[in-house]
Amino acid sequence: MTLNIQLLESSFNQIRPRALEFSASFYQSLFEHYPELIKMFEEVDQPAMEKKLVASLALIVENLRNPKELTYALKSLGARHAQIGTVKEQYPMIGNILISTFAEYLKTDWTPELASVWEEAYDLIATIMLSGAETPEQYLNGELTFYEWLDLYGESSPEMREMIAAVTHFQYRT
Repeated sequence: MTLNIQLLESSFNQIRPRALEFSASFYQSLFEHYPELIKMFEEVDQPAMEKKLVASLALIVENLRNPKELTYALKSLGARHAQIGTVKEQYPMIGNILISTFAEYLKTDWTPELASVWEEAYDLIATIMLSGAETPEQYLNGELTFYEWLDLYGESSPEMREMIAAVTHFQYRT
């Protein structure tokens, strides 16, 4: 599978100015369509969760050209999600809502080709995450967890640095 990275990057860049709104819409839609998932999020700080989704998506898109690092990070993210109770059957639910949220925000720029590219990308991301979920011990105590990876690799973008700092309270050196 060869992803159209340029199309993923350009379409995600259209979302960036409204990224937190996008994330809030994603979770609102997720809970409307799949109310059984609400229980998993009862004790989660909603604004922090929304920021983490945005940061995760941004860094995934920004690192599509670094597959080795991205693969390890996604496996650690899958391991972390397995640890908190996410199961394989929930991944299609998340994917459906993510794709529909992109369609909602990209409006007339959302084409069948773009839908296909994002579906392919999500399927690949989910497959990698699920492989990490199969052996979480291999990725949770490893070299970097996904959120540590966010801290390190987010430094190239001032926008991401600010968002990561807000989400994780990580202090960047100046």
